[in-house]
Amino acid sequence: MATFGEVEAQKQLVFLHHGTVIARFSEGSNFKCVLKNRLRKSGFIVELNDFSMITSNDTIRFQSIAKLDSRSQHRTTVNSGLGGLLLLGGLGYLAVDGINKALGYNSGGFDTVDRNALIVAGVGAAILFIKPRYQRLKPGTVIRTVDYKSPYYLLLD
Repeated sequence: MATFGEVEAQKQLVFLHHGTVIARFSEGSNFKCVLKNRLRKSGFIVELNDFSMITSNDTIRFQSIAKLDSRSQHRTTVNSGLGGLLLLGGLGYLAVDGINKALGYNSGGFDTVDRNALIVAGVGAAILFIKPRYQRLKPGTVIRTVDYKSPYYLLLD
């Protein structure tokens, strides 16, 4: 009968806002932030403690973080849903209108409705692709180091 020793899982750094996880980092992942004194810090997370983290470049206290790099976190937001809807709606209208013009149901040429559809698609693209680089931590955001026993722990690939 084989016996196994104690196994310790990797810790994770979790940013919570009213009980919802807004960002998650594990040991070894790249972390970029702006501190409250406006200094930018970046590096790979080497070790996570209860109140600070040690990165490959520096030690960062959790209470000194003002903003974090939001590009590394893939979240579905209302903006991406609305932007996608506007982009696909505008392009879909142009495609259907083009088919109708090719079949002879509509008169040829570029009219104001086509221009409006392009504007709607452009606004949708702007909402989708223009995002702020850093996300400000709102009041009430809690930064925690969690292990495998926590309900906020997630197995990452």
